[in-house]
Amino acid sequence: MELLEKLIKERKQKEEKRKKPIDPEVKKKRLKSWTSFYRRNINLYASHRLQIKLHPFQHIMLYLMGVSQVFFAICSRGASKSFLVALYGICKALLNPYSEIHITATTINQAKKMVKNKMENELCKKLSPILKYFYENGMIKFSYGKDEIRVDFPFNGSTIWVDPADEQSRGGRSTLNIYEECRLLKKGTIDSVFEKMAHPRQAMFMNDPKYSGDERWIEECQSVYITSARFKNEWFWNTFKTVVTEFFNNKRIAYNFFASDIFLSIAYGLKTKADYYKARKTSSESDFQMEDLNIMIGEAENAFFTRDMFKKNQVVKKAWTYPTIEDIVNSTNLKNREKQNNEYRLLWIDYAFSNTTSQEENDNSVIGCLSLIYEDGKMKRLNDFITTHSASDSFGMEQKIREMFWWYKCDYIVLDLRNGGELAYNNLTKEWKHPQLSDNQWNPHGFTVCNEMDLQVVPQNKIDDLKSRTVDQQAIPCIIPIVGTAELNSTMWLDLQSRLRNEEISVLIEDIDFERNFEETKEYYTLSIEDKAIIRLPFVQSMELIKEATNLSQEWREGKVKLSEPRSGTKDRIVALSYGNYIGTLIQNKLDKNNNSSNDIDLSEWEWLKG
Repeated sequence: MELLEKLIKERKQKEEKRKKPIDPEVKKKRLKSWTSFYRRNINLYASHRLQIKLHPFQHIMLYLMGVSQVFFAICSRGASKSFLVALYGICKALLNPYSEIHITATTINQAKKMVKNKMENELCKKLSPILKYFYENGMIKFSYGKDEIRVDFPFNGSTIWVDPADEQSRGGRSTLNIYEECRLLKKGTIDSVFEKMAHPRQAMFMNDPKYSGDERWIEECQSVYITSARFKNEWFWNTFKTVVTEFFNNKRIAYNFFASDIFLSIAYGLKTKADYYKARKTSSESDFQMEDLNIMIGEAENAFFTRDMFKKNQVVKKAWTYPTIEDIVNSTNLKNREKQNNEYRLLWIDYAFSNTTSQEENDNSVIGCLSLIYEDGKMKRLNDFITTHSASDSFGMEQKIREMFWWYKCDYIVLDLRNGGELAYNNLTKEWKHPQLSDNQWNPHGFTVCNEMDLQVVPQNKIDDLKSRTVDQQAIPCIIPIVGTAELNSTMWLDLQSRLRNEEISVLIEDIDFERNFEETKEYYTLSIEDKAIIRLPFVQSMELIKEATNLSQEWREGKVKLSEPRSGTKDRIVALSYGNYIGTLIQNKLDKNNNSSNDIDLSEWEWLKG
């Protein structure tokens, strides 16, 4: 009974104390203390004050952003990068009046997604009751313009604005620069435009002579870099390494970094084990390593092909679209590039048969499309399309080759005779009726060896042998067979490297760049997930080709180069492309020779002058 009375008495004393007006000076002191505490622990401001539930790793990331002058995070998908960037921007704007926070985006639509989805819909409408109060009472205002997106905080003068990372953004000022998915941005633009915006926060108390001019109170502009993994030759990897080095060595500027993979996301329920296995099965190997395992992909230690060689040649923005049967029947306009009069097209093919492969990665045949445009003595080479086909389905592979030959309007088929290629050649020489197309929609004739001997690279006896096997007597002479030798392979590797160095062969842009551009089109929102994946696939295959190439190590013997793949790697795509490219060189040589001979003067035509 005495204990109960004691508790009641203490409760009354607390209530009376709570009702008693707080001394303004005490209140001011408390406000300063809490503000300082939250600024130094911005993660606790987000969780305690804004009441947003955070996982431990999110606490760490937010805390490191808050105490850094330069912060760099490389994280896999599902690590809530965009969410944390949006949350940090809002926390910074609330805690530091007159903050000017600039977030870069690749396009204005990407900027709108981040602000609309993360800041407005999630943070201000759902996750935080405090932010919801501010939002509903006009203390946080969102505006979406054609060129710029803004978030204004009228009660304290802070502003967040998001715009595309281009030269037109010059002239702004910022106290915090956030580079979201920075690998997609240009290093030159970041350095010359956005880093030049940096200036100390113009806090009102700095106008007081008591604080003015004291360096202790000057707040340096912050830079926050967020991205997912990609290739080691890209600028952001060197910047990340610099941040890591400066974290240990720089005593004046605060550098911090963070990295995470899909397993961290699985541990906290942001991803599931099913997501992991799905990504492992459906993504390309390089995409899986970069996007999910957060592994930066580099080159072989003794690489013959470098990532930079391919990077400057990745200019083809639209792949050739493989028609469906419905497209052919309905004469659908797929807007594929029309073949020009001075253009030659070929397929380059590498076969894999299920009984000749020893690992899952090799269990696919490869077909690529190469376009050769000859003009003014120069040959422009465009790699328009790459696809693969299951090695266990040889009949399906044969159908795909025949369809692509006619629908891509090919002149030649460059065929590797290794790994069952000769058996495939035999089948291609036969007549073949399309199971879904009528006679007037399909040419059933088979294929045989090309008659242009100056394009052939195998011995004459082999050519004669292949011709003798031709079944269809009206077969189309278009096949250029390849049988690799040490000398021929070396010549082809050197020729491909030369074309890449001289920017004479163009390949498809990165799949991530294509996807970003594709999302800006109306077509993107009308297609199913499966259709989108089909359209993106050639770009993914092209990235796999580049990965194969840059993982090849060189070894020189008797003046010839031999390239070897790593133990778990492949080189089917790049080998087949080297074959197709070399035949392109032979075609160019032939055209050069014909042009030179046509320009020679025939003296017999001037015999009449002697009379």
